[in-house]
Amino acid sequence: MSSFIKKITLLLLFTLSLQAQSGLSQKHLVSLSPENSAEDVSADTSVEIEYDLAISKHSLHKKTVTLKNSKGKKIRGKISVKNKNTLVFTPNEELESGEYRVKVKHVNLQDYKSHTRFKKYTKKFCSYFYDDVKKCRVYKYAARVKSKNIKYSFSVDANRPKVISLSLNKSNLQLNENNTTTISVNAKYDNNETVDITNEVEWKISNPNIISIDKNIITPRSEGTTTLQAKFNNQTTKEISVTVYKEINGYRLPPEPDKKLNDSTLLGIDVNSNGVRDDVERWIFKEYKEPIVQAVALQNARAFGKILVDPSRARETVKFTEATTDCEGYYEYQDSRHLIPKRKSLHEESRPLILNTRERSHAYYEFNQALSGGIYPGRPWDALKYSCDFNETKVQRGEW
Repeated sequence: MSSFIKKITLLLLFTLSLQAQSGLSQKHLVSLSPENSAEDVSADTSVEIEYDLAISKHSLHKKTVTLKNSKGKKIRGKISVKNKNTLVFTPNEELESGEYRVKVKHVNLQDYKSHTRFKKYTKKFCSYFYDDVKKCRVYKYAARVKSKNIKYSFSVDANRPKVISLSLNKSNLQLNENNTTTISVNAKYDNNETVDITNEVEWKISNPNIISIDKNIITPRSEGTTTLQAKFNNQTTKEISVTVYKEINGYRLPPEPDKKLNDSTLLGIDVNSNGVRDDVERWIFKEYKEPIVQAVALQNARAFGKILVDPSRARETVKFTEATTDCEGYYEYQDSRHLIPKRKSLHEESRPLILNTRERSHAYYEFNQALSGGIYPGRPWDALKYSCDFNETKVQRGEW
């Protein structure tokens, strides 16, 4: 009995020794795909080596991953990194049936979580020069961990079903910056089977500053628009656009316009076509916190647009600025629950921003000149509320 136990122990030690030599038992290695000694692997497979730390792309080269068939023929392909921590080798062509051997040379991993004295000092040093110390080469060097070489094999069955197309379950997305959403990828095989492969794909984001994606969860990072696409082996999905927007008090703000383009015309950029220049609209919602004040300020900005577009019609369009003044007067003197204390009227406070170019200031000057000599009676005191062009109840509920 003791002889049998010794044999089992020796066999176990021998197996562990082989694992250590092949690099399959190293510390930061999470998984292999295909797995070691896997059989009946699909011909359209790619090789994926997942680590628990981010991979430094600067440590990769064309010989980082080598794939050979049983005859020693080297398989050509492309090397990439998926989800920051997965090394991917994608063959240029489908594999034939037979055994394949994989060799992976060491790569540099970035370990920012564990702490050493050297890492602590370099982090402090880099913080004087970088807002994000991970961009500092000295700190990157201090956080570097070198993986071990890996050797393993798998077998391919070229008769297994192959992926013929990929599809996303969502088209173009509009995403509030405070929300997340999920997305999935389906693969259609040549045997008409459809399989969810979301956790196996590589995500391609044209602007990673806008969104990030972890498995199937899309998380906004900043306002803007980017494209999103999934890749699996040699197949890719169609690109979709993802727009991240800001919302305040239930009101969706337009994106920040390009200043040069916005100031190149009299009325500027108004992507949501609500009569308010986009930079002015964003300023209103950042400057004023009370929804009713925001609504009055929007009405004021719309009035400016109407009077600037054709100053010669001032005696007709002045009614819009008068309505704004009357609406603001109602909330200031008859229903003061909503207006915040301020030194000037909303008209005066917003004027420097609205009239921020020579063309706009000149149009406003011509508007005032055209009004010269006229008499413009306002609404009766008890009718001021009807000068407002918005529904107070809906605004309060965030139903703009």
